[in-house]
Amino acid sequence: MVTDGGKPGSEGPPPEPVAGESPASAALSLRPVELKIFLSAAVILGLIALLGRYKMLPGALCGAAIACGNFFLMRKILEKAFTAGGTLGKGFAVRYILKFLGLVALVFLVIRSGWFDAAGFLLGLSALFLGILLEGLSRAIEAKN
Repeated sequence: MVTDGGKPGSEGPPPEPVAGESPASAALSLRPVELKIFLSAAVILGLIALLGRYKMLPGALCGAAIACGNFFLMRKILEKAFTAGGTLGKGFAVRYILKFLGLVALVFLVIRSGWFDAAGFLLGLSALFLGILLEGLSRAIEAKN
């Protein structure tokens, strides 16, 4: 384990801030997770196309778009909450609950409407889970090396 300037338990140097980001927000950056969610969505859509299940593609695309949009909003809410001096404001819980209720309503409407293939929609929506899983695995591998 590498110590960082006398801070016990820290692993290596903190991540470099992206242009326009403060060093504190760089440490909390969820952008790699977002990238892996996009990658997972692309893989899911590609596999559906390769298998010739073209009827599932619109649903999978819709589910993947909702998964990516959901994580984008979650990242914005969390970054704003945790970069504001380390304390959570009153609006954090309200924004997070509203985002969650909006997600539930959107998923309900898409499933209930019957516009898309439900299995394809759920496969696309699973891009969120796969992206977070990929990020966790990559961080675990980095920590071992």
